[in-house]
Amino acid sequence: MPLRRALALAAVAVVAAAGTSYADEDLPKPPTTQVKGGNHEGNLNAAAGYSVVPVTPGATDPGRKQIASVDTSWTPPPCWFGPKYGAQEFKDKYTQSYKEVSPQVHGSFSTAMGQDLAHYQDGFDYPGEKGYKDFNVEQEGKGQWWAVSTNPAASEFDQMSCNDQNPKWVPNGDPPPAGTRHVITPEMLSKLAYASTRLPGVTITMSPATAQTVNLPTWVWLKEKYTPVKVRASVDLGGGRQIWAETTAKASSVRIEPGTPDATVFPGSGECPIASDGTVGAAYSKGAAGNPPCGVTYLRSTARSGAYQLNVTATWTVTWVGSNGAGDGLPNGVIDEPKPVTVREIQSIVR
Repeated sequence: MPLRRALALAAVAVVAAAGTSYADEDLPKPPTTQVKGGNHEGNLNAAAGYSVVPVTPGATDPGRKQIASVDTSWTPPPCWFGPKYGAQEFKDKYTQSYKEVSPQVHGSFSTAMGQDLAHYQDGFDYPGEKGYKDFNVEQEGKGQWWAVSTNPAASEFDQMSCNDQNPKWVPNGDPPPAGTRHVITPEMLSKLAYASTRLPGVTITMSPATAQTVNLPTWVWLKEKYTPVKVRASVDLGGGRQIWAETTAKASSVRIEPGTPDATVFPGSGECPIASDGTVGAAYSKGAAGNPPCGVTYLRSTARSGAYQLNVTATWTVTWVGSNGAGDGLPNGVIDEPKPVTVREIQSIVR
């Protein structure tokens, strides 16, 4: 029985018997902030066997807005199999995990765990899979232990979908043996890069800055510049080899919605143009004639209805390319941030 499956089943027994829990993985999971886009010294998710590096400055900055897929069913991989540990590191973590769990399990679970330990420590062979001596410590630096990592943003059930795969020793620069399941690929890395991407927000600025006036145009522009955002996710195979995927998010549309049918938007399509430098809309300048490039004229005051929710939604088109020459599109991302607007009505008296 594969190690991860043995420990997962053992965990079920422990929970049922004692009400305690144990991780469904043989080794610790990465912190939950990582797959969701956390950044530590520019290198994300190293504990999960891959790295994410912002090609564009700020592309993984937690201060930005996390990309939100328009496809609500889209998710990054829940788990994957890839290079993760050096020989001594794997030995230390494995043996510590074994010491903590083995006293809590009995019967067939205990037997399975003992066989797994013998497989990595004492050369015990499984059918079609030769055993190892002392966790391959003598091969330190010449390869890596490949193991399953899980995406903590996924459900616990989905995380366990890779539990049928044993850790394997793989020489530097080599792929894992044929038939290995759940092996991380450039396409999977593209999805992990997507999940780590942070986009500029939608900070709405208006002129007039406070209360608007019925039948007078409100000029709208955004504080941020919408230039392309690039993120690269990679896996180090050792021996100077990598697999990687790079995603590029480009702002494709910025749509203005006044929050009421009693309004006229500019331009008439509601799609505010994105300038070549990434700016959206323009500030009002004294004496400017004509309609704003991005804006709205309200036709009714908010005296009775309460504030309107002016909303500007930015849509980003996302594509990726990989180290194997593959590439394709990913779901569009959207960012929006409504802003309450008060509209007054000025009465004029003609004598």
